[in-house]
Amino acid sequence: MNKIVLLLFASVFLCSGLVSKAQYTTTIPLNSKVKQGKLSNGLTYYILHNEEPKDRASFYFVQNVGGILEEDSQNGLAHFLEHMAFNGLENFPGKNMLDYLEKNGILFGRDINAYTAQDQTVYNISNIPTGSEGLMDSALLVLHDWSGGLLLEGKEIESERGVIHEEWRTRRNVRKRLGDQTSSVMYNNSKYAVRDVIGSLDVIDHFEHKELRDYYEKWYRPDLQAVVIVGDVDAESIEKKVKDLFSKIPMKKNTAERTYTKVEDSKEVGYVAAKDKEAKNLSIMWLFRYDLDAVKNETTQRNDLAKGMFNQMLAARISENTKKLECSAIGIEFGGYELARTKGADYIYVAPKSGKELEAFTEALTELERVKRYGFTASELERTKVQYMRSYESYAANYSKITNDKWAEQLGDLFLKAEPFPSLEWEMEFAAKTIPAITLEEVNAFVKSYSNVDNSALILQGPDNETQVYPTKEELLAVAAKVKSSDVEAYIDEAGNQPLVAKKLKPVKILSQFGVEGTDAKGYVLENGAKVVILPTEYSKDEISMSSFSFGGTSLIADKDLASADMAASIVEMSGVGEFDATQLQKKLAGKIVGLSASLGELTEGFSGSASPQDFETLLQLLYLNFEAPRFEEAPFSAQMARMRDYVANIKVDNNKALQDTIALVSTNYSPRTLLFGENFINKIDFNRASEIYKERFSNASDFTFIFVGNINEKEHLPMIRKYIGNISSTNKKEAYLDHKVGPAKGITSRIFERKMAVPKTTVNYDMQGDFEYNLKNRMMLNVVSQLLSKRYMVTIREEEGGSYGVQVSPSASKLPSPEYSLNISFDCNPEKRDRLVEIVKEEIVKIQNEACDAVDLNEIKNNFIKSREEAELENSFWMSSIQKNLMLGSELTSKEDYIKMIENIDADSIQKFAKEIFKNVNTVEVIMNPKK
Repeated sequence: MNKIVLLLFASVFLCSGLVSKAQYTTTIPLNSKVKQGKLSNGLTYYILHNEEPKDRASFYFVQNVGGILEEDSQNGLAHFLEHMAFNGLENFPGKNMLDYLEKNGILFGRDINAYTAQDQTVYNISNIPTGSEGLMDSALLVLHDWSGGLLLEGKEIESERGVIHEEWRTRRNVRKRLGDQTSSVMYNNSKYAVRDVIGSLDVIDHFEHKELRDYYEKWYRPDLQAVVIVGDVDAESIEKKVKDLFSKIPMKKNTAERTYTKVEDSKEVGYVAAKDKEAKNLSIMWLFRYDLDAVKNETTQRNDLAKGMFNQMLAARISENTKKLECSAIGIEFGGYELARTKGADYIYVAPKSGKELEAFTEALTELERVKRYGFTASELERTKVQYMRSYESYAANYSKITNDKWAEQLGDLFLKAEPFPSLEWEMEFAAKTIPAITLEEVNAFVKSYSNVDNSALILQGPDNETQVYPTKEELLAVAAKVKSSDVEAYIDEAGNQPLVAKKLKPVKILSQFGVEGTDAKGYVLENGAKVVILPTEYSKDEISMSSFSFGGTSLIADKDLASADMAASIVEMSGVGEFDATQLQKKLAGKIVGLSASLGELTEGFSGSASPQDFETLLQLLYLNFEAPRFEEAPFSAQMARMRDYVANIKVDNNKALQDTIALVSTNYSPRTLLFGENFINKIDFNRASEIYKERFSNASDFTFIFVGNINEKEHLPMIRKYIGNISSTNKKEAYLDHKVGPAKGITSRIFERKMAVPKTTVNYDMQGDFEYNLKNRMMLNVVSQLLSKRYMVTIREEEGGSYGVQVSPSASKLPSPEYSLNISFDCNPEKRDRLVEIVKEEIVKIQNEACDAVDLNEIKNNFIKSREEAELENSFWMSSIQKNLMLGSELTSKEDYIKMIENIDADSIQKFAKEIFKNVNTVEVIMNPKK
């Protein structure tokens, strides 16, 4: 949006004075385990003892201020100020705060972060080890300085301009550009339309330092701030420290009042058609605004439940419709969100097939009209209620595993928006009495959410080309009028009542047992040859995770059939299993906490899934049916093909797709086995061949290993495993994968190309691959090298050059089909700085081989590895991965004690030696995408 229009919108806002002093409140009692208080200077605090993860705490600093409070001359400075909170504090000058925390294994980006929104700014330091009182006190001191101790030194401000300029460049993608065109209509010309947080580039590059300091002095103050601490802490002790430290912060005099910008109701339907040359497909959104409830009470909670049921049942009907070939839409969605602090929005979203714009819009409105005339059925509501109650039961079972960060975020919402934070007992009692009492009439009434047409907006976004048709406001409203007077039949709810598995199965014998070294897992070989591994844990009380694998994958598929193979598992997913098509199966599983999906990879095929312990048998039944009775239905397949063809019709304008395709081709030396999604890919998919491939790859239980980790009871659940997995057909044939020797060309390969861009930027992708002895120590050394380079690029490219918002350094290592490593370096940048930044990338790679790395950086990385390992061992995913690596790759699990010793023995000399070794015979792929001049 151009500067003149921005100023016009701003002037409209300033003249109207549309602000509110109202703030939210709640009548729902606060969880008594939360220590809450307000200091004499106005600062609010919340402290909660929680043990997920154990011996860790998260510190959040929540500010009820954001971009909406900026003056025009400050547009973007709320976000700029967030950056400055990491560039010099009263008690931590310069980068001392980050250096100190990272030295203790608390990483910037992962554990230390912040975000700025239009109405709030939130900082966090997560996963602080609670055993270190000094570290805990230092985290409190950082929060104290975030309140009013930002140094805002001129040199640091100037240094950060380039970083934020590049963030602006990176974030100004097609979605952002389309949003800029629609914001005035969406927000009805309120100030929200001209406060997008990232701000004006002119302001970012040229503002006087005083503007930043003025915003800071005006709005960073204790009466608009909250300290939130959640973790394995003594809440009373922490409360005393908070009071002692934060009470010393003086309340400023003659403070500005924090008002809340209103998005006024419109008096007629708004309309905007936003176009961009890099957009691929048209979307139509009809947005209906409404005022959010100022008081959050039991009535609003009940309404939220009923509205959620409405949306869920409508989504299920839409899902049925979009599976049909005759459906005119790629996708249809109904939903809602918080548009602004005081305004909500419900929406109808339609992504039409090309040339079917009005037809797709008609189909979406017809489903809404069907609900308006006939409502939902009693059976639909009953299924949904069962699902809701089971969700609450699962929530209660896993309550102790809810993380510190999740609770801290919710307490932040309590401070900002009075979102209720009740006890578990209150929630379960409320659910138990409310969910059964919700009536069809209550749920059906939410169709009125889409009736206030005058306070709505039609927002179209799509490609800027000569072929795309954009329906006018009049045409779309004519469709709405026509649907109201059209013949609409009542919905018929068809759900099968037969059991999932009707066949009578008996548990088979166990032929032998085995162990998995380094774990307490037990392995069993069943009568049909299937291998099963069970590891009971208590990390998540309402979850049993499952993963399975068999060697072969697409490596055994001919080149010409690879596209069909890519679609094989999806056909079953959209078709169903046994006696149930996909829609009937979804209804059959209502109220079950269960999920299962198939995957066909390059070297393996398998299933992954999870279930609550009480639904474990359902998981096994689904697994059995996916082997023994998969369905292959051509109708949903054809509908999916039609959606895919429509999606790719304009895909050539997608610059990111062009970049990723180029990287894929060059990295595989243009192998015929490299798949690129597009029209040619779709044309090669054959329904019959895809179905055959599924049957070939997902058969023969004797070639599969099934791993279960979680709250599994061997006495109760092993007989079920023997019953269902034990009865999967088997041929006792063992398969192996084929190594097609796919990889980059030897030596250095460079591919530089240009693309038309609305916002000029260069994207650099630099990838190094080489042979590698696959073991834990080498994988850790590779990670160390990666993180050392990342730290160096943070200093040299981001801070010193101001050349990029961030450089991503991503290591990977694999043993199959042959041991090798990859180190990928990628970033966006100013095209004018490209050559120098690429030079720096290469210079740092040379330096790490020829010079000793920084001892402080190395120590920080090692501490982080040790801290991460301690946290990982408390997750089911860690043990699942460890068992898989043992069984697939022969990798033994290293004990925590041996792991720590190994990490402690890593020093600068060993890193330098390792770097020289891996970069000695490396194949390099450099892909650079530049803007076309």
